[in-house]
Amino acid sequence: MKDILMKTHASSSRTPGLHAAGIREIVIVDSSCDRYGDFVRAAQDGEVGLHFCVDGRSAVRLARRFRSDAWLVSAELPDMSGFDLLDMLLPHVLQGDVDPTLSGARISLDRMCESRHAGIFIVSDTYRLVDEQRALTSGVAGYLVRPVTLDVIRNARRPAGGALPVGEPA
Repeated sequence: MKDILMKTHASSSRTPGLHAAGIREIVIVDSSCDRYGDFVRAAQDGEVGLHFCVDGRSAVRLARRFRSDAWLVSAELPDMSGFDLLDMLLPHVLQGDVDPTLSGARISLDRMCESRHAGIFIVSDTYRLVDEQRALTSGVAGYLVRPVTLDVIRNARRPAGGALPVGEPA
């Protein structure tokens, strides 16, 4: 398998902001792993579990067996378009929140709109309106243009209005 594991078990020294945003595990699907220094440093410091997949096929295999809090998918991959990968990835990632046999439901079905389902972000080298529209109509959490930092993902995962969920530390 071509996915590279950076640190699957984050230590208790994780940044409270990551916890508050519901981020414990991140998967990056990109053939250029060197573009994510901010994420690698956070994994090395034990703040987050980080997993790299260098192509779409390895990402689909990982999604079938692993639940992540955020996915960053490059718009261009060696074996397929990031948009083509979405069609294969979305059923595994989104279904994990409502099917307790896949991931253990964190919330009840009557609170679905408050779900912290895994956020999938399409990441591109250059901004293209048509790509942003395609990404957002596909149901992903966002369309991002490099450089992407951990702060961008953390802020994107905060609930509307910036309020923290009940019981989460600031």
